[in-house]
Amino acid sequence: MNAPVTATEDLIYAVEDGIARLTFNRPQARNALTFAMYEQMAVICETVNADRSIKAMILTGTGDKAFASGTDISQFRAFKTAQDALEYEARIDRVLGALEQVRVPTIAAIAGACTGGGAGIAACCDIRIGTEATRIGFPIARTLGNCSAIACRCPTSAGWFH
Repeated sequence: MNAPVTATEDLIYAVEDGIARLTFNRPQARNALTFAMYEQMAVICETVNADRSIKAMILTGTGDKAFASGTDISQFRAFKTAQDALEYEARIDRVLGALEQVRVPTIAAIAGACTGGGAGIAACCDIRIGTEATRIGFPIARTLGNCSAIACRCPTSAGWFH
């Protein structure tokens, strides 16, 4: 069964022949995620769990420069209090938890940069496949001066790629 394509400007979801595909579609921003994209991703995870015709889910980014470069820095401009940061971390933890709980195998097809929240998303997938240009990292402590629950989900074994 093929489901209709659900697309926003920034996130594309389609199902074809039992394979769900979620594509981060902001190549001009290295596929950086907005808060709305994270929320939509959680809804898509619920949709995949409810649709028994889906056998696997592939996550990828538009273009070859980035799988996903994490949360768009502009999203943090509205933060005024420490509570804003705590709520952000809770949101990300909830969304990544939803991805971890998807009932079918999840595959991160990674080309280019996979950093911050993008690396957290990839870490939550069952399988990660990269190209020679794939670069994975958590630069937030150096660039933003903070720590993230996202980095806690990163596997510690040397064999990150399957």
